[in-house]
Amino acid sequence: MCTVSFLPTAAGFRLAMNRDEKRRRVAALPPEIFALGDRRVAYPREPDGGIWLAVNDTGFCLALLNWHRIEREPRGRIESRGGIIPRLIAAKDSRAIARLLRGMSLQNVRPFRLLVIDRGQRRVTEWRWDVKNLAARQPAWRIQHWFSSGHDELRAERERAEICATWSLGGSSPLAKLHASHFPKRGPFSICMHRRDAATVSYSEVVATAARIALRYQPGPPCKGRARITRSLRCSRGR
Repeated sequence: MCTVSFLPTAAGFRLAMNRDEKRRRVAALPPEIFALGDRRVAYPREPDGGIWLAVNDTGFCLALLNWHRIEREPRGRIESRGGIIPRLIAAKDSRAIARLLRGMSLQNVRPFRLLVIDRGQRRVTEWRWDVKNLAARQPAWRIQHWFSSGHDELRAERERAEICATWSLGGSSPLAKLHASHFPKRGPFSICMHRRDAATVSYSEVVATAARIALRYQPGPPCKGRARITRSLRCSRGR
């Protein structure tokens, strides 16, 4: 469960992501920088290695959302969606991502949406897996929001989209304020989500410019305003 917001800028983009999980789930590890082949990458991760958000030094970002609206279940042993991004994040561009993703065996993976934000090409690609088919769509390079919820996903999409449509993204820290908000009221459908059994457990913000891409991570609900951990990569000129 989560909310993702994308905001293009003159030099690149910003992307914000609330991660919503069951309260009993083990806390994630903060982001670190890793070397994968010729690439330097940064991401937070679950203790078992699962990843939901990552950036690399070519200037692109991957973000994974569960797709609860699709109720199909894979046959056989379930494979974690958290293993998808680790197999893709060392790619050099969105075309390489497409080749790798199409070559994956996904039949044991539950439905998901994978966002690929390519700063160099100024391109957003949304990959959708519904257990039967893998398809790509390319939204315009403009403000976008995506929503995921295991608690009535259609209603969550509708209510959160209404909040985002009326939210001013001007001023300082517009995405951070949006993702810490409790409109129309604190609860299961507010963007900073709170339920008895689940809550927003972290806030991440990616800031990409021509020279650098930074991943800022705040553990806990964003409304608590805890200190952020930042990992920054210098973007390579050769793609």
